[in-house]
Amino acid sequence: MTTFLHISDTHISGDPAYHPPWMRAGTPHPNTDAKNLLRAIKQLPYAIDFILHTGDVCAEPLADDYHCARDLLDALPTPIIMLPGNHDSGDLLSAILHDGRQRHVLRDAQLHLDDLHVIALDTSGGSEHAPSLRPQQLDWLESALDSCRDGRIIVATHHPLLETGVAWLDDSMRVQNGAAAHAILARHSHRIAGVLHGHIHQPTISCADGISYISCPSTWSNLAAYPGLTVDEPDPNCAPGYNLMMLRGHRLFARRCALPAAGA
Repeated sequence: MTTFLHISDTHISGDPAYHPPWMRAGTPHPNTDAKNLLRAIKQLPYAIDFILHTGDVCAEPLADDYHCARDLLDALPTPIIMLPGNHDSGDLLSAILHDGRQRHVLRDAQLHLDDLHVIALDTSGGSEHAPSLRPQQLDWLESALDSCRDGRIIVATHHPLLETGVAWLDDSMRVQNGAAAHAILARHSHRIAGVLHGHIHQPTISCADGISYISCPSTWSNLAAYPGLTVDEPDPNCAPGYNLMMLRGHRLFARRCALPAAGA
């Protein structure tokens, strides 16, 4: 049995005045909810084995942001696995946060935890919102899956791989050749417990060829998604939060959890 948390898109900033021009007025500093998340994790009434962060750990590819993130995440009571998002510098994330013990940064890499394999596919794409995977990455994904001889597999990406039917997500937020990655994953579907991702700032669950694709809400701010939506739109009714993931045998149970109000 494995129990872990899926978090994403914390956008931690070392700038106390950080507020990008594309963010709506009145949105709190991202560190406010990051600290709220840490408090919530420390108060959980159950044990977790690790935390999986599917990217956009920091707001900007600046060293100050990663030192700030390290200072915050050092307070976590459990190991954290991170992969870079399009707002991240993968090099800075690895250099400043990876220690191979409590903090793991995976970029086209895998980690074996008891009877669970975590395979992280780096879709960060050099700050692209809608990148394409290189042929070498697809080859690596195939060999990584082949190397997992026993146990269950969790695949982690930052960007969604498949179309959703929501125009703005499919045009500007997904991996453009994600169907090629899905075709590889589908050949191993009996071993894959789930594919977890972030980037879209909303909790979703979809299933294709027996594979569950699951995203979690951002801890900072969340976006709307519905048929016919052609531009990004904030969703004030989607609270910042995380997903509780419970792997029990061949079943992966996901529960969305909202963060308590700041100060609660």
